Amino acid sequence: MKKLFLLPVLLFLLLASCKEEDAPTPDVNQVQLEGSWSTVTQELKYYNASGQLMHAETDEKVTTFHFNAPEVTTTYNTGTRTTCTYTSFQKNGNDYLQFYHNGRLHDFEITSITGSAMSWQVRLEKAQYGAGSTIKEADHVIVTIGLSKR
Repeated sequence: MKKLFLLPVLLFLLLASCKEEDAPTPDVNQVQLEGSWSTVTQELKYYNASGQLMHAETDEKVTTFHFNAPEVTTTYNTGTRTTCTYTSFQKNGNDYLQFYHNGRLHDFEITSITGSAMSWQVRLEKAQYGAGSTIKEADHVIVTIGLSKR
């Protein structure tokens, strides 16, 4: 008889302890990302294995990114467009954007973000650059992209 009484009590306690999950809080960066952004600066710095700067260049081409979660449409200065998915996340206390395109993931660290300006940075290993008519190889390149909200 006691077992029959305990079963409804346990069921009631189980149901009472379950509550609806709170709606996920939007990522602050996600809210700020929404909309269109255009590149203002694109800087590439090539380094050797010792960390010495070998070559630096800037790219003057304007690229536009339109963020509409979970997709971003990129429009290049040639008029070519591409769409991929993205997420923003934190790792080791830093903010990142991760783009998924053609089966590959690309992570960019968000180095700053406000309602009107943003910058990203990525390190790419074994990068090549043109030096006159020859191609040189660097240990890595640091690409920094500055954007302005449109």
